[in-house]
Amino acid sequence: MKVVLLAGGRGTRARPFSDFVPKSMIPIEGRPVIDHVIRYLARFKIIDEILIVCEFDFFGNQIINYFEGKESVILKKISFIEDNKSGTGGAVLRAEESIKNGSEPFLVWFADNLCALNLIDLVSRFHALNVNLESGEEVIGILVTRRHRYEETGRVTVAANCNKIEKFIEKPIVELESPEALGIYLFNNKVFEYLHQQQGSIARNKQSNSFNLSHDILAHLPSTGTNLYSYSLDSNTDWIDIESPVYADRNSKIISRIINQMS
Repeated sequence: MKVVLLAGGRGTRARPFSDFVPKSMIPIEGRPVIDHVIRYLARFKIIDEILIVCEFDFFGNQIINYFEGKESVILKKISFIEDNKSGTGGAVLRAEESIKNGSEPFLVWFADNLCALNLIDLVSRFHALNVNLESGEEVIGILVTRRHRYEETGRVTVAANCNKIEKFIEKPIVELESPEALGIYLFNNKVFEYLHQQQGSIARNKQSNSFNLSHDILAHLPSTGTNLYSYSLDSNTDWIDIESPVYADRNSKIISRIINQMS
C-alpha cells in the first residue's frame, strides 16, 4: 500500500517561520514533523512506498534534501512528486500515475499532522465495509475523525441567575456534537474519477486548475450517493495539526504524548 504525504503549500499560519522553511519541517523534539510521520508509517509492513508531494523550489528542496540517503534508515521507498500549486485536490491528483494501477487503497496524510493512528485497523475496516456492500458497489474512502478535542482556553460553569462562576476547567477535553474530520484519509482508486471531474468543472467555471480536497471534493461526495465512511479515533488516541512553531510550543504536552504513542 502506498502513502501520499501532502507537504506542499506555504503554511501562512506558520509565518514568519514558513517564509523560510516548509511547514512540514517544523522541528518537533529534534526532528521535523514530517520525519516523525514517515518513521511511524514506515513501521507498518503493509506500507511499501511513501510518496511526498511537495514543490520542487527552494522550499520543497529542503524536504527532498533532508530525506536524501535516509531510505536505508527508514527501510521504505521514498519518492517525490512535484506539487503544481493546484490545491490539495490537485496534489492528490498528481500522485495518480504512481497509484492508479494498484488494487489496494492508498493513504493520504497531511504531512504536518501527528497521530498514532491504528493503520491496520483502518485498512481492515475498509475491506470489511467492501465485503458488506452489495455486489458492484465500492467504498470510495474513509475519513479519520475524532469526537473529542482539547481546548486551548479554559471553560467555566456559570450560575443562571447571577453569572457567578461555579466551576473553572483549564483546557478541558470537549466532546464534539459532530465528529471532526482530520487530515488523514484512506481512498479507493475510484476517487481519481471525482478529482478529474471536479478539476474540469472548476477549470470551466473559474478558469483555474486549483481545487481543495475538502471543500471541492469531500463536501460534495455524500450528496452523490458515494460510499464515504468515517473512522473515529478512540478516546486514547490523540491528533494534532502542527500549525506553527508557536502552536507546537503551546501544545507541547499533547505533542509529547502523541510522539510517545507513535514510538
